[in-house]
Amino acid sequence: MDRGTLPQAVALLLAICSLSPTNLAETVHCDLQPVDSEVTYITSQVTNGCVAQVTNAALEVHILFLEFSKEVSTLDLTLQTSRQNGTRPREVLLILSVSKNVFLKFQAPGVPVRLAYNPNLVFFQEPPGVNTTQLPPFTTKSQLLKWADTEGLIASAAELNEPKSILLRLDQALREPSSCSLEAHKDMGHTLEWSPHTQASVRGCRLEGVAGHKEAYILRVLPGPESWPRTVTVKVELSCASGDPEAVLILQGPPYVSWLIDANHTMQIWTTGKYSFKIFPEGNISGYDLPDTTQGLLEEAQRLNASVVASFVELPLASFVSLRARSCGSELRPSPTPVQTIPPREGCNQELLLSLIQPKCSDDVMTLVLKKDLISTLRCTIMNLTFWDSSCKAEDRDDQLVLRSTYSKCGMKVTENVVSNEVVVNFLSSSSPQRKKVQCINMDSLSLQLGLYLSPHFLQTSNSIELGQQGFVQVSVSPSIPELTIQLDSCQLNLGPDMEIVELIQSQAAKSSCVSLMSPSPGGDMRFSFLLRGHMVPMPTTGILSCTVALRPRTWSLEVHRTVSMRLNIVSPGLHDKGLVLPAVLGITFGAFLIGALLTAALWYIYLHTRHPSKREPVVAVAAPASSESSSTNHSIGSTQSTPCSTSSMA
Repeated sequence: MDRGTLPQAVALLLAICSLSPTNLAETVHCDLQPVDSEVTYITSQVTNGCVAQVTNAALEVHILFLEFSKEVSTLDLTLQTSRQNGTRPREVLLILSVSKNVFLKFQAPGVPVRLAYNPNLVFFQEPPGVNTTQLPPFTTKSQLLKWADTEGLIASAAELNEPKSILLRLDQALREPSSCSLEAHKDMGHTLEWSPHTQASVRGCRLEGVAGHKEAYILRVLPGPESWPRTVTVKVELSCASGDPEAVLILQGPPYVSWLIDANHTMQIWTTGKYSFKIFPEGNISGYDLPDTTQGLLEEAQRLNASVVASFVELPLASFVSLRARSCGSELRPSPTPVQTIPPREGCNQELLLSLIQPKCSDDVMTLVLKKDLISTLRCTIMNLTFWDSSCKAEDRDDQLVLRSTYSKCGMKVTENVVSNEVVVNFLSSSSPQRKKVQCINMDSLSLQLGLYLSPHFLQTSNSIELGQQGFVQVSVSPSIPELTIQLDSCQLNLGPDMEIVELIQSQAAKSSCVSLMSPSPGGDMRFSFLLRGHMVPMPTTGILSCTVALRPRTWSLEVHRTVSMRLNIVSPGLHDKGLVLPAVLGITFGAFLIGALLTAALWYIYLHTRHPSKREPVVAVAAPASSESSSTNHSIGSTQSTPCSTSSMA
């Protein structure tokens, strides 16, 4: 062969070799069907949302519009903030707008948050431990947004469908606008991440015409509305009976996505962008150019000699993806319900149903209501619903069961301030009845007292405080009711319309370094101290000290808030009733006396050492010089003591 034609022949051969897999892939046949694998993910993509930078706001507002298809759903909601340079996080108003009943697990460690929600739809797994308020009834999102805007600056808002868990970070969002305007298909970035209840659709197939036992696990991450660099963590758990499988993991995504892989078996890796492994996160490896279509990725799997696509998943842009395959090997395990449209019937969720039983107390009557659609949604069948006295049974009223009784019947235990009973529920699925204690507490009998003290010994109350002085506050609730949890929720000092309100305590936390929460009194009274600022313009003369106490019965999820106030006289520093206070008067008098005595002694010393030693002159002869000298000296003294207090005194 001619040497000149050799390179051309080699190039032609390489081209034929490179094209042959593609030609083979064009004939690939793969009928994707649901398989028995589980894929969950965490994403920051929302249906509608916005994020704003509100740097100078005293209160930031976050809004969650939550849509659910089931009558009762569960949700884990966590608020998270970072404390930098020892600064305290600002107060947060979190608004929950839900479409259906939600069984909520809420956590907000170290966050001064106030939670606004509908108590008829939101039920807590355990007391939230934060300030709560009832959300006004709104019919549209725009009405709620307008109301929220009057409460404070809106930092974020998001609409989520079927959320299972939500993480809301309260750190300030950088490079965001100063106002929040909802955008469709918004990427909330670092501010919000969530995972849905519904699992991703996982499909698989057998690639015809390929021999062997190699499996392909394909994950395609779709592009998001914003193209900033990000890392997707992919966790792969395969249940293999023996050894590592012959498998390839194909990860395809936008060019700005890199991958962090955590797999429990050794696999061939084939990705776009760059990737690294969890055990060596710094070792970035460059990936390949992969097709961005379903057919193209299936062809890529066949080109890599995979005989089975064990899983094929398409997801929105996510930060974390978990793939769990119940088996590995060349045999596909189809989904147990590939065409099922009705969810499988699960057992009765008795715990959740019991949490929905909340007493309503009014006019010496305890009432409990259970909606039938909730009972049906929880897949429960109630055979009987009674009080401790089994003769007091629930009434069947159209769409709900109603159990009610006066305080004098049905085995009610009545003390001075608490009425308690027990609800007995007989489920069809349980051989033994379930019991729950319920209580009604007479809140009207509670009395709140607020006292100001000027010493930490709390011996004598005062209605006056001086600017720059430390005050000690005690809040008491009587009578003492063991069934009631009492917490000091907030306190503030209102110094008049021309002054800003001094926030002392918010969401059960000290608002500034000038406020200190103290240990309760031996009787359980709540205490704290504060230092009133010493210089104010204009100078206040009166103020209103008010504190709000959160009262929560141990068997209820909703708090009751009571506020108590007292009027204070504000005294200017060093003044009292437009005059000098006694310590100031004594100090000035003693200082003037000491200065006068020293000057008199000095003058007498000068006189003795300046007169002529040999001649004793008459007193009259020295009167004029002495008078002149004394006059000059007295003038000097007068100029030294020309303070407002001494001038007024000489006048």
